[in-house]
Amino acid sequence: MTPPGLIPLPPLELRTWVGPTDPADYENPSGTPIYAGFDIPLETYETVFDFGCGCGRVARQLLQQDPKPRRYVGIDVNKGLVEWCQENLSLVDPNFRFFHHDVYSPNYAPGNRLQLALPLPANDGEFTLVIAHSVFTHLTRAQAEYYLSEIRRVLAPRGMVFTSWFFFDRASFPFLPEVYCLYTSESDFSQAVLFDREWFIATIRNLGLGVRTTRFPWIPGHQWTVSLVKRTPGMEDHFPLGEDGAEWVCGASAKRMAEPALPPEIAAKISKTPVRVGSSLPGRPPLFGVLAELDRMKHSWSWTAGRVLTSSVRTARRLFRSARGVR
Repeated sequence: MTPPGLIPLPPLELRTWVGPTDPADYENPSGTPIYAGFDIPLETYETVFDFGCGCGRVARQLLQQDPKPRRYVGIDVNKGLVEWCQENLSLVDPNFRFFHHDVYSPNYAPGNRLQLALPLPANDGEFTLVIAHSVFTHLTRAQAEYYLSEIRRVLAPRGMVFTSWFFFDRASFPFLPEVYCLYTSESDFSQAVLFDREWFIATIRNLGLGVRTTRFPWIPGHQWTVSLVKRTPGMEDHFPLGEDGAEWVCGASAKRMAEPALPPEIAAKISKTPVRVGSSLPGRPPLFGVLAELDRMKHSWSWTAGRVLTSSVRTARRLFRSARGVR
């Protein structure tokens, strides 16, 4: 356990990037395990992988925890946040390490390489606790499937995963029979992503994971907290479907939905479209849309020629300015 006064606090401009800005949200002065309300053994905190570490909010709390993790690894797509953690929090405890995850995000990492996923920097079964707070709420369906499979890979046999999600019910959108996620921004797919509950549980099972606990949000339509473990034979998933928990999903209403005007057999057929899930080990998601077009452009001869020309002009300018300085 490290005293709070010895741990640097991220500056306000960095805290703004990750949401909570109140310094109290970064503290854990009592040293209590950060997931004390979930009744998990202390040994679960032995090795922690923080997927989406931001500017170190969870890392600071874990540094103050008694006992603190023996090893911690945090990754984030925002290089500036990671560098601050490396320069400040790793100095407090060298066993707390941070890495830049060079994956493109329109809002959080527009300067990263044009790729939508990378393997997690961890060995198989290496971590007893994986944290993915406010991560899957910003990923596409293909990214979510890929990273869930990666999380299962790095998770220890008796390890646990803490995730958060925005959920909706596809049955409430009968015109979307094959759509399992909704995007809130037409210009930035990473702003907020909502996933269908039935797709979620089918995907979790298909990837060899199971739901240990589900916590509803404080506000209807906000983030659900779902803890996952590796699936065991006969495991029961503690995750509500259908009418159970429907009042907490995105799109929940103070007034119940109207009864369909269609004949019951047709309405049932529309609402019961089977969920399709990906393979048990999905590959890295490919680029799509304007990202794919930009990637093709970057590999064209005209793009290469333009970069060479631009570099030559910059070099000539530097030489000219240097010559003027000498004179």
